[in-house]
Amino acid sequence: MKKVLFLFALLLLSMGAMAQKVIYDETNQTGVRTVVCEGMNLGVSNNMDVYVALAGFQYKSTIRYSLAVTIGSGHEVEIPNDSKCVLTLDNGKTLELPTVAGGASVLQHVDVEMSDVYQSFRRFAYYNIKAKELKKTGKNGIVQMDIQLSPGNYSIAFNQDVLGSMLTGSMSLINNMFGK
Repeated sequence: MKKVLFLFALLLLSMGAMAQKVIYDETNQTGVRTVVCEGMNLGVSNNMDVYVALAGFQYKSTIRYSLAVTIGSGHEVEIPNDSKCVLTLDNGKTLELPTVAGGASVLQHVDVEMSDVYQSFRRFAYYNIKAKELKKTGKNGIVQMDIQLSPGNYSIAFNQDVLGSMLTGSMSLINNMFGK
């Protein structure tokens, strides 16, 4: 019975990774290619909606990854430029992801268009995440995510590792888009 449940869970995870799609793929005038995968609404915590996606940036042969985080438009919060996103892994270790310099903004004119997400979400930030850290999220799973905001923080715990699975699938898709 355990084997059947394990295979079913594996099938669901692989279907989630296969179902992911790229929602933004553009190269700017300086030669930086930005690819953003479809993300997920993590739900409401402390009266805030948060939507998270993985973004990949390629300049020449260098690839950088960031969590693209948007906060619901009905919330009067700010994302400080020195804000951190903290991911707690299933093994108890934490990953502290800093904001990209100048990455916090009100969604008026940004280089990424997430269609319907931008209709209902208005605060936006990129949080740097290294490739080795992304691999850790896939291997160990994410049990909690905390984002430092002003005046109140956002914190959500996960019963299942849906976020880690999504990030791992997005990383594979982004790498494929960049020919890696």
